[in-house]
Amino acid sequence: MTAKKAMKGATKRKVKVFAILLLCSFGAWLISKLSETYTERITFELIFTNSPDTLMLMNSSKKDITLGVRGSGWQFLSSRFTSGELAIDLGKVAYNNQNFYLPNQDYRDQIDAALPGDMTIVQMADDTLLLYFSRLVSKKLPVEPNVGINLAQNYLLEGPLKILPDSVILTGPEQELDTLLKVYTEQVELTEIDGSISRTLKLIKPQSLLNTKYNVEEVQLSADVFRFSEKILEIAIEVVNLPDGTQIRTFPNKVEVLCKARLEILKDLSPSDFKVIADLKEVQENSSFLPIRLVKQPERVPSAQLLQDRVEFILKRE
Repeated sequence: MTAKKAMKGATKRKVKVFAILLLCSFGAWLISKLSETYTERITFELIFTNSPDTLMLMNSSKKDITLGVRGSGWQFLSSRFTSGELAIDLGKVAYNNQNFYLPNQDYRDQIDAALPGDMTIVQMADDTLLLYFSRLVSKKLPVEPNVGINLAQNYLLEGPLKILPDSVILTGPEQELDTLLKVYTEQVELTEIDGSISRTLKLIKPQSLLNTKYNVEEVQLSADVFRFSEKILEIAIEVVNLPDGTQIRTFPNKVEVLCKARLEILKDLSPSDFKVIADLKEVQENSSFLPIRLVKQPERVPSAQLLQDRVEFILKRE
């Protein structure tokens, strides 16, 4: 049993020694091969950077490039672990005969400089790299809040909704911006509001704006809300467009206006702060009623409405 164990142990040692020698032999062969020079064709994706400030790259005549490249096996081995991309700087783009292009020498120098290590180009297509740009324009557009507000009973907005900023600068291709008139916010519904409003709203970018940027992505919405009181005033009717030699009498000659505002504002209101007119040109044929309109009210009164929209009238010749 002892002799068998000894023979088995010797066999294992021989196998280990053989494996080590085989591994060393393979390593030496691999190092020798990787040290040799090879020529291969490698395809790189072109990544364009540093476009001119006034232009946006829309397309190019090439998306990738296949090169005949010479280098050592080590260099090719390491290149397998790169991204397979080549960055092309468009800072020296040229223009000729209605085409933008990158001069061939600059194009080749950039690719040559981007190759890893001592790899060199031995074959490369010499056709011109054409670039298709769209000129960038900037356009300032107002922001339109897409907001629905349902106030609690006996509450009013004091003045219009405030948006900050109230306009946005869009920068993009002219063909994307030429028909735009407004920029809208996200849709929001506010209900039973009985206090001041303050909210951040995102701006909505239409799907057609593929290459357009906004200088801001959101705006601030604010509004003052107050509990109102009511007051009714009687306002004399002023008739306009009355023909010469004609007299008119309206029934009634005064109409009531319902005002909603803060109590301290209502106390100071008087009929002279308002103006109600009846335009004789607006009378329908064979009608005995005359439409009336409220055409003047104080700015500090957020809500004022006529309690009737027409009066009867009689015309008399002088």
